[in-house]
Amino acid sequence: MNISGERGICLETWCERHFHQLYPLANNPKIAMNLRDSFPQPYTIHDARHWIEHNQKFNPAQNFAIEFEGKLAGAIGSERGKDELRTNMEMGFWIGEPFWGKGIATEAVRLFTEYLFEKFDVQRVFAQVYDYNGKSMSVLEKAGYIPEAILKNGFIKRGIVGDLFQYVKIRGEE
Repeated sequence: MNISGERGICLETWCERHFHQLYPLANNPKIAMNLRDSFPQPYTIHDARHWIEHNQKFNPAQNFAIEFEGKLAGAIGSERGKDELRTNMEMGFWIGEPFWGKGIATEAVRLFTEYLFEKFDVQRVFAQVYDYNGKSMSVLEKAGYIPEAILKNGFIKRGIVGDLFQYVKIRGEE
């Protein structure tokens, strides 16, 4: 599946052709420091293989490769809430360092959010950002997300406790 956006940006379902581009791009501590600890660091060839194979099972797809001008530039994905929280989807994304500052993340978040509301019967999509990651907060705001909450002392990363900022987009609200 391919979701095309503006300026050479598109979302592609993960496939074999992403394999050799994924692990060198994802193996960057600057990316891992802004993601959950479940994101491997170092990111190996085996992690890339596992991720691509893992994503073959979803229909509709919940995770996409972000491409810019035909090259892998990052990733975006979601996880649906369980039980009574099933009206929620949590979104996460990352962009490889060579592609920073080009507006790729903002366009990818816009495209992906539209896709989620089209394909899933959820009422809200949210993203959580560590307090030191102002660039991702800016991406979310430019993509139409609004600040919803600050979870004080909501995370620990590298032994430091910090605040977790939550942004949301509600179905039907602009």
